[in-house]
Amino acid sequence: MPRHELSAFEKHIRRIIAQNLKSASWGMTQAELGAKSGIPTSTISGYFAQRSTPSPGNVQRLADALNMPKSAIDPRFDDHLFEKQPGIEDLYNQLSPNRQQIVLHVAQEQLTEQRRQS
Repeated sequence: MPRHELSAFEKHIRRIIAQNLKSASWGMTQAELGAKSGIPTSTISGYFAQRSTPSPGNVQRLADALNMPKSAIDPRFDDHLFEKQPGIEDLYNQLSPNRQQIVLHVAQEQLTEQRRQS
């Protein structure tokens, strides 16, 4: 049975995990990280090469081995990752028409100043 094609999100997560692991384990070999975490070196290699995504249990093992929170390795454990932050348009639309004009005027002034500085 063929494996499914990874979504852009899954690829992005693998890339972030690989980058985070490389940074967090700087000066340590993959074999050392494997020994310290109890995860086979071949599995660790797959995470670094973005061939596989660690299970939640392995993220915890890696976090424990590196003495850091799980969210520092895998962004899916970041409680704030999926919180919707209000965008400027959402805020703007909640303002009265008079206040919307003020915001528009200030934004235009800021853009003009930015263009002059660059």
